[in-house]
Amino acid sequence: MTGRITKLIDNQQSGVITSDDGVEYVFRDGALIGTNFRGLQLGEAVVFSPREGSSTIAATVRLQSAKR
Repeated sequence: MTGRITKLIDNQQSGVITSDDGVEYVFRDGALIGTNFRGLQLGEAVVFSPREGSSTIAATVRLQSAKR
């Protein structure tokens, strides 16, 4: 899935991704691949996978510009 980072919560090392279809997914720094939490910016495009069994938690998050 693709979306954009719409919220970053520094003290919790977490944030929110709004997918291209408007659904919000919560992520934690442990879900990031190829970057770290401090490297994120609001509005950045990401590719992510929802956690199995959960419709609103992102299990893996990668910057869309990052090589796969």
